[in-house]
Amino acid sequence: MYRIITQLLLVLALLVGQVLPGQGLQPYNPSNTTNAVLLGLGGTLTTTSIMLDRRVTGLTEEDISILEINKIPGIDRYSTRNLSLLADEATDKLLLASFASPFFLLMDRPGRENFDEMALIVFEGAMINSGLINLTKVLVRRPRPYNYNLDAPLDTKLKKSSRYSFFSGHSATTAYFSITTAKLYNDLYPQSKAKPYVWLGAALLPAAVSYGRMRAGRHFFTDVLVGSAVGTIIAIAVPSLHRGGAEN
Repeated sequence: MYRIITQLLLVLALLVGQVLPGQGLQPYNPSNTTNAVLLGLGGTLTTTSIMLDRRVTGLTEEDISILEINKIPGIDRYSTRNLSLLADEATDKLLLASFASPFFLLMDRPGRENFDEMALIVFEGAMINSGLINLTKVLVRRPRPYNYNLDAPLDTKLKKSSRYSFFSGHSATTAYFSITTAKLYNDLYPQSKAKPYVWLGAALLPAAVSYGRMRAGRHFFTDVLVGSAVGTIIAIAVPSLHRGGAEN
């Protein structure tokens, strides 16, 4: 499944590259204040999460023994029955693929002409997204689904990372990079007939990753739902904030 989705996204990228209209737009003109606020927010979230992470300890065997699946909302119980190493590895690969998605915009002149502005947008959003993911994890400390699965190795359950279920970093990060790419494309090529396909590809990638994280027993449905929403919101908001004084 994941291989098919990856191949479809590659084909989509190649097709989009053939229909990019060279409009020469420069839609972004961020102020120094905007950059300072976004960079400061990302830095603050990241620093705070690192400091709080030092205080987190892993679950003990006693902690694991008293976990009750009946206390989990019904919508989240699906993940407790799954434990797939293959799905885990596949989502790692799709996550890495999402990192490369903004580079598709460099296939045509408008993307290359706006490279500096777009690079700053992607970096600022990625900092905020990553910082918010990590800060939420260390504050919530929700046990991962595999902690409820008797087939999961005990040594895996005892790791500190087993407390970082909420919310899904894979879903949030994949959504952020793929939706950011679609948003940048939308702003650079407002008249393009390929926009629906770009947005479709941007939605498929985090959806596949989210499903894979549940299949792997790494995250609950609510984890991937919130993660995808957070990544999407940041992906839309940051480029929009950089359009303030731009002439379209």
